Amino acid sequence: MEGSVKRKVETICMTVLGLAVAGLMVFPIIWLGFSSFKPSTELFAYPLHLFPQAPSGESYVSVVADGFFTYVKNSLFLAVVGTLITVVISAMCGYALAIYRKEIPYVNKVFAVFLLGTLIPGEILTIAQFTVVSEMGLYNSIWGCILPVVTTTTGIFMYRQHYMSIPLELAESARLDGASEFRIFRSIMLPLGSSVTITLTIFSFMWRWNDYILPLMVLSDQENFTIQIAIKSYIGTMGVDWNSILAASILSILPIIVIFIILQRYITGGLAASGVKG
Repeated sequence: MEGSVKRKVETICMTVLGLAVAGLMVFPIIWLGFSSFKPSTELFAYPLHLFPQAPSGESYVSVVADGFFTYVKNSLFLAVVGTLITVVISAMCGYALAIYRKEIPYVNKVFAVFLLGTLIPGEILTIAQFTVVSEMGLYNSIWGCILPVVTTTTGIFMYRQHYMSIPLELAESARLDGASEFRIFRSIMLPLGSSVTITLTIFSFMWRWNDYILPLMVLSDQENFTIQIAIKSYIGTMGVDWNSILAASILSILPIIVIFIILQRYITGGLAASGVKG
């Protein structure tokens, strides 16, 4: 009886703690949402208040009128195309590193080199990336924001770990039946890694959608700006347009929230599948 009561108390305490932490994380977003409907005179009024006293949607109208959906289109192209290329490359690399680990002796060493690359801060590579983008003639092009970051060690690791949990005999049987390596990958291995594919798709889309540094370096024309760069443009030499920043920020996070809510049940499964060792 005492053990049962103790477990209930622990469960209640952990639930309360979890709700408290969740509240601390969600509260800034709630404040952001309500503040986006406040007139500029209320944003810094003292004392601060959560709910707007005179709600107004003028900031949203202004942001949309400034061509916000053009920035949405650019960000969608960057996120969708970049994610598709990332998933394909990661799946192929993960397949090769897992399936050929016993056939080719240095495969594990190649994977170790990939992992060592994660120790290098991304900021160190920005100058090299900008130089390559410029030499390829991709400056001020959305492709200059896509191609330098289509490979991700995280994605390769997830696919490799998942494929290592699949018996090698499955691929060997397909070879005996005359299947090519590409057909084995496309028809057998890729469908078996659907949970990893969905998880990596969500993460990659979020990374590309929220990318700031590379688009800031590569894009110069306003018509090519992504959402994050467009939000930064509301900070000018004459002041900061806080109302537009708040409204644009809310509009920029809505797609991510919707995607996460719809596909959240796949994230845990994909991460669990990628953590299985062969």
